[in-house]
Amino acid sequence: MYTEQLGDTTALVTMTLLSAAPPLGVRGLGIGMSVVDGHVVLDGRRLAGVDVWSDALASGVTFEVTATAPGGMFTVTPVWVDALGEQKSWTGNYGILVEPTPSGAIVLWCSVGEGPPNFANLVLELSTVAGHPDTAENDDAGGDPGYRSALYDLGVAMYSRGEEEQACGLWAQAAEAGHAGAAYDLGVVRFRRGDLGEAERWWRTAADRRESRAMSGLAELLDRQGNHAEARVWRACAAEERGFDPSCNSS
Repeated sequence: MYTEQLGDTTALVTMTLLSAAPPLGVRGLGIGMSVVDGHVVLDGRRLAGVDVWSDALASGVTFEVTATAPGGMFTVTPVWVDALGEQKSWTGNYGILVEPTPSGAIVLWCSVGEGPPNFANLVLELSTVAGHPDTAENDDAGGDPGYRSALYDLGVAMYSRGEEEQACGLWAQAAEAGHAGAAYDLGVVRFRRGDLGEAERWWRTAADRRESRAMSGLAELLDRQGNHAEARVWRACAAEERGFDPSCNSS
């Protein structure tokens, strides 16, 4: 679980879904918040805890959490609904990896308790701001793209364990968020599988983001297709040491 101290004040806690990959058979997943020496406000009610499901997290949710004693704190932990429809938490291989981000928010990588540990089951961003709803600054909790590196690194770890499909899923998310290395690795996997159209697509994405390995791979692929003129352009771009000439961009 993840725990954060409140002190003796009120905080706005925002949680936003980044990605979800529930295990087979799990009907629903989310995050449970409980407050010690305090309460969370929901629809005007003061509650000791609340469960938030992935559909609500997709658009981001913000709770007012208030401490009633100096030792006030809140905790969050994964919750899920199993194949039989039973809501569960605190069982099996559940757990959370905590990743700080430069913006001051944190990313929580959550493994639910069904099946083998997989910290990509639920990934969300959590930020805490002191104050009340009418005085706190309105922050965009989902605006920081720093999580893309974490998605990429977790994909690398899964790929090294032989979980290629899950790795590609994470790389696709990272690539769509702007991670050039993830787009390159996706191109490599597609190329090895013989899916040259997808390999070209991902290598072009990475090459346009100044990934020299993708430029070289794209040049090789274009040569195989007989497109030698464009292949020479990308090969020249790849030869530029950590540079990128706008004339090399074919898009």
